[in-house]
Amino acid sequence: MASDQPASVLSATHSLCPVCLQRVPAVREQEGEDVFLVKECQDHGRFRTVIWRGAPAFADWQRPKKPSSPRQAATQVERGCPFDCGLCPAHGQHTCTALIEITQRCNLGCPVCFADAGGGADQEPTLERIGFLYDRVLAASGPCNLQLSGGEPTVREDLSAIIALARRKGVSFVQLNTNGLRLAAAANYAVQLKEAGLASVFLQFDGLSAASHQALRGRDLRTFKEAAIRHAAAAGLGIVLVPTLVPGVNTAEIGAILDYAARFAPAVRGVHFQPVSYFGRFPQAPADT
Repeated sequence: MASDQPASVLSATHSLCPVCLQRVPAVREQEGEDVFLVKECQDHGRFRTVIWRGAPAFADWQRPKKPSSPRQAATQVERGCPFDCGLCPAHGQHTCTALIEITQRCNLGCPVCFADAGGGADQEPTLERIGFLYDRVLAASGPCNLQLSGGEPTVREDLSAIIALARRKGVSFVQLNTNGLRLAAAANYAVQLKEAGLASVFLQFDGLSAASHQALRGRDLRTFKEAAIRHAAAAGLGIVLVPTLVPGVNTAEIGAILDYAARFAPAVRGVHFQPVSYFGRFPQAPADT
């Protein structure tokens, strides 16, 4: 949104050049109600992209945070952030939720997919490898929430075993990131996952109109989503609806999504809105400004 007010610098930071991926100096710059990240690479020029718009104010959304280091570092500090990305000794946060990708296969071909999922069956981690990853997470972070993701995790026929293994190793909360098609297909599937130790479903849910589903998923999935919700609720699983918000596609449906979630409370525990990420698979990225 354009503003007649002059820009003011809020803070300095570092970022990456989107062309060469070298670390470059950057500033957070406010112009009216908008906040931009402005960075410049000696070789590829200046880049400016909006990172905040409107109320609440950017400054009001921030709070001091006490650093919390991992119990056990998994990597060493060599080049600094973000090149040593991971649980290095300089990491300033403990693990709240560990996400483990158990497949790159998927039973949808969504036009919008930050994981660019599809294929990759020969690269799936074995149950033994997944157990090793569980051990690494628990050693580094202690007890934490676990989310199984992909790809689409429900394409694995050993998903119940993967969930049960996590519980045996001491993971108290296991959540499944899913598009819901397998849950919708058979009521007893949700029961099987619940009995294996699954606690919650993180359900892709992009809106209530056929148009939003068509744009983001390539087909109208509304009946499948509701069936998945009903089957998960009947099995005693918690549900979080996860809309991918795309400007001009489904942002007008935010209120309707919240109303829909309330209809299925208390089984639906919340709505987790995720702004679209312009990497992986997507039709076209917008201009920087």
